[in-house]
Amino acid sequence: VAVSPVFAQTKRDEKAAKKEAKIAAKTLKNEGYKLLELGDLQIQLEDYLLKAKSGMKQIVGTAEGCMSINLAKTTALNNAINEYATMSGGMVKGRITSNTSSVNGQQVDDIVAAYERLVLKEIKGEIQTCVTLVKESKKKYDVRVYCLVDYDAAHAARMKAMRLALEELELTQEY
Repeated sequence: VAVSPVFAQTKRDEKAAKKEAKIAAKTLKNEGYKLLELGDLQIQLEDYLLKAKSGMKQIVGTAEGCMSINLAKTTALNNAINEYATMSGGMVKGRITSNTSSVNGQQVDDIVAAYERLVLKEIKGEIQTCVTLVKESKKKYDVRVYCLVDYDAAHAARMKAMRLALEELELTQEY
């Protein structure tokens, strides 16, 4: 017996995703973007939006003016991962600052820097690329990568990164 994951979607969610995907696909095509994978852009965007509404975090990475499509894809994906790490690093800094008054400013910066570096490594396997768009102009390529991150898997990756950051800075016992 094979079981596939089912996302709890209402007809209203599906209709809204379809409408939003249609508008986005038209806009992206007018901007000169083409789908890098096989398939229909509108359907790919619709699937992406439905998954995002079912409890996944959206991340979009971009790269502009690259000399090759492969370089642009890699750069865009790395930018998406960096964006996620920076965003979660900001949340960590806010929590440390508000929850513990005994941590000095330098220690907070060290913890956040170590955390961001380690979360980059841990989260890489949790990011799912859904849609890759490319636009060519004058032998240069612009790429947009639309990715999703599962909240539970991302939480586990962030917790591991925090534990490793504290161990690295020898602050585990203290905090």
